[in-house]
Amino acid sequence: MPPPLLALPGGSEFRRKLQMVVGAGPVSPLFGAVLFAGSWRELAELARRHASSPAVTDVALPADSDSRPLAASVLRLNADAPLRVLRRSVLLGIDPDRPRRLQARIRERGLPEACRIMEQALARSFGPSTVPELATSLGLSHWALIRRCRVLGIPTPKKLADLARVYTVERLAEWSDRPSVVAAAAVGCLEPANYRRTVRRVLGASPSVVRERGGAAHVGRVIVQRMTPKTDPPFRGARSV
Repeated sequence: MPPPLLALPGGSEFRRKLQMVVGAGPVSPLFGAVLFAGSWRELAELARRHASSPAVTDVALPADSDSRPLAASVLRLNADAPLRVLRRSVLLGIDPDRPRRLQARIRERGLPEACRIMEQALARSFGPSTVPELATSLGLSHWALIRRCRVLGIPTPKKLADLARVYTVERLAEWSDRPSVVAAAAVGCLEPANYRRTVRRVLGASPSVVRERGGAAHVGRVIVQRMTPKTDPPFRGARSV
């Protein structure tokens, strides 16, 4: 059974929309169910038992003293938000410590500007995103971003976006114990053949081979290596990211 989504509803509309997120659509296969808490204290207990599951609550629900332990981890969502926004928010809340560890490894070995580019690529990897959109999020034009990547000695923006997408897909697949193509559909890669082509293009191997090499941990090591300035020694760490 895939892991659950944890929720403290503020009203019936919030409850209904979360059940729609988990009950239908491309995100639903990643989750086993929605576990609804009746209080902040109960949500904290669910979060303790399911540490990597996203914990969400209605932004309209008032906080109290029992909510303080969850302040940094609970996602406060708007019940009026479109379903696509709720889906993306829920995906962002899955095991957030793991991408943070990856970003920390990149910062340790890369240039600050290169780290910022990859950080934005990872943030945008939960849905369809173009290179011009990535550039805009960084305050650059499309061609300025391409030039900056060339000067920094890191992959092109397109390759960085693809690497970030593959890392996110493999991480979600491992978290949910679902095939990569199922996780890929959840972030907008609806055609399995397209995802397989992306993996082969950026990693030179099929998704099944990537899984054999370590899945998201392998993709993370590749990202750190390719984000490392060429003057540095080759990356040889075996640490999982």
